Amino acid sequence: MDPESGEHRLFAAIRRGKLKPGAAEEFAKRVQGGALPIMKQMDGFKGYCLVVGADDVVIAVSLFSSQAVAEGSTTKLMPWIKENLGPLLASSTEAMDGAVVVSA
Repeated sequence: MDPESGEHRLFAAIRRGKLKPGAAEEFAKRVQGGALPIMKQMDGFKGYCLVVGADDVVIAVSLFSSQAVAEGSTTKLMPWIKENLGPLLASSTEAMDGAVVVSA
């Protein structure tokens, strides 16, 4: 939190899903070559992490300057995500959004 304004400096959009077995490498390749370049061009984009865990669970954390920017990115990217990443997912994704209150 910004101590002077009381506003949060970052807003996180977190997505969790389960990949089809063996799809992690292709999923990461598509994100890096498609979604990430689009996000990097957005005003207010601050960072992105993609984590692949046990049992083909994938977690994406996108950081933005505000909730409005995060919501705009979701709207802009959703058609691309459905077309390019949807076939690699074993189930629909779970979403969580919120203000970043501690970061380093």
